Amino acid sequence: MSSPLMNNSSRSSSWSSLKTTTVNLDERQLFDDMHAARHALDLFLNSRIVEAEAILRPELCKTSMYYSLGKAVLLALKSMMTFQAADFGEAIVALKQTVQLANTVISKSQSAESNGWFLDGLTSWIKGGLTVERLENMKPIARHAELIQAEAHLLKAMLCIVHDESLMSFLREGLNIRQSYIAYTVLESFIQQTKMPLDPHFTSGVCFGIGSFKLMLSLLPKTVLRLVEFIGFSGDRTQGMKLLESNGGWDDYKRTGNEPRLQGPDEGLRRQFSDMMLINYHLVIAKLVPVSDADEPLASAVLDYNLKLYPNGVIFLFFLGRKLFCETKLDEADEAYTRAINTQKDWIQLQHIGYWERGCISMVRGDWKLAVDIYGILHKESNWSKAVYMYFKGVALFMLAQSESDGSKRKDLISQAHDIMERVPESRQKIAGKSIPLEKFVARKARKFVDQANYLLFPDLEVLNAFGISDYIPIPLLRANIHRIDQELNNAPHASADDVCLAYYLRSVMARRLYIRSSDNQHEQQQMREIHHQSITNVYKQAQDIVLDHYVYYFSRYEEARMMILDGDYDGAEASINVILKANEKGQYNIGKGAKAKSKYSLENSLLFRCHNCQTEIQTLRASATKLINSEHSTTSSDSFASATSS
Repeated sequence: MSSPLMNNSSRSSSWSSLKTTTVNLDERQLFDDMHAARHALDLFLNSRIVEAEAILRPELCKTSMYYSLGKAVLLALKSMMTFQAADFGEAIVALKQTVQLANTVISKSQSAESNGWFLDGLTSWIKGGLTVERLENMKPIARHAELIQAEAHLLKAMLCIVHDESLMSFLREGLNIRQSYIAYTVLESFIQQTKMPLDPHFTSGVCFGIGSFKLMLSLLPKTVLRLVEFIGFSGDRTQGMKLLESNGGWDDYKRTGNEPRLQGPDEGLRRQFSDMMLINYHLVIAKLVPVSDADEPLASAVLDYNLKLYPNGVIFLFFLGRKLFCETKLDEADEAYTRAINTQKDWIQLQHIGYWERGCISMVRGDWKLAVDIYGILHKESNWSKAVYMYFKGVALFMLAQSESDGSKRKDLISQAHDIMERVPESRQKIAGKSIPLEKFVARKARKFVDQANYLLFPDLEVLNAFGISDYIPIPLLRANIHRIDQELNNAPHASADDVCLAYYLRSVMARRLYIRSSDNQHEQQQMREIHHQSITNVYKQAQDIVLDHYVYYFSRYEEARMMILDGDYDGAEASINVILKANEKGQYNIGKGAKAKSKYSLENSLLFRCHNCQTEIQTLRASATKLINSEHSTTSSDSFASATSS
């Protein structure tokens, strides 16, 4: 999709500081700048990071919106990788500069268009805000400035929320996010209504921005969604998906089956971001929360397309690894992640994504020595979550000790695990002034490990399940884990209610996973259904005696609903989900013993998030089932009528 507005005019080489510069309003220069930004993005996506950074030279970033935006985006990505205050600060400054440049372009463009006439300026001031009418009357450079301003405001707000832990910062940046969203909605209306030709760099930016907003907002729980809709936001998953798909021609692909042609250098600048959002939704998000519209074949097609363009692209190699991990192809996934780690050395923090995924694979396999090494590297080099890395390493050390026959070595491993677990709670951090739920979870489990004289029941299976990784356990390991849980339940008849309920809950999770994977084995499916039902029933029997792990009861309710959905019992599934939601709405928990029996439980927000999307899934599946029944009834009636007529 090349733009007819592209040309090869040369760039002026006179630059000055941002405060005194005259921003180049030449339309031809605008498209040259976008072409350069596109080239830098292509280099970055193929792991040629230093070359990409070299294009975005500091002196060019002072006068060009697109050079400035490109540099700011790279700095923002880097800050999210390093989690260093200095990197956050540098990225935020760069984004502020981008906003200032965009504002300058808009102001100068308005001044040029009004020709200095007081009345035109007064009319613009009275109307205020961005409108479709104003966009119609703008030059392309001003419309791009409006788009860039929305993008930079949004990205800056997100970084500030992560970087600044204060509530005031959260509220302030929330207003900036709303301002960005409103701008995107007007830009969307403009591209839908206008008759004038628009370049793909502009349309790809609008479709990516508003499409991502609509998609992500649609995933929010209903209580939160009602609040954000009240202040002007709106989620629409179907429309958001259509906008993201349209950027790369994937809407046509779904209709015709014809893959889009490989793009050229003039492709819409934000197209790859839309592709990454699609892959992320269908391969990652859809595995963490229940969605009825997950389309793995589409995600695979989008991923394959981009791997042809960027065979060494670390981001797409990570997605390839996750795709293979989802398919329980552990060896191939590990190979893809290893390749991603080795493909670039410029941003060591990017390698940490690969290390994390390889660590998860090693935990699934039970390769405890490798897991200890990997989480040790992450704890030493990465700032994302020291608490999580330490807990995973502590669990791996504990599990390694269980398999150690040498008494002294076993004691040493347990001692190492103890030392690490003691430090987990103090290693937690905050985002927007709030503790991170998964860090709170591992901190509680670490304290329990120490309080129980260096012991936890199935800490590996529990933490893999909490992080959404148990979905990727292969069939042989699912069977082995069920056998392992059964042995523990048989050997410890007088275990605490906490441990018994946890064991049965994990058993139900493994049984449902195996039920799904055993579609060609009806005997095993029936066996897994019985194990699942028995396990959930046993959790409910002892739930009132739980002292610490109250979350197990509510997650068991959710697990019961997931199995009911597989059985087509949508009413039963909805009833189980409502138990969870009503407890939260009324603030009445009353499950278990102890001081915290009536308070919120671990990972509650995560479960509520899943429940909201589970409700949407149930509604969609129920509607599809009703439609199918009506269709079959209509066909049967028609056949009966035809038979009677012929008689």
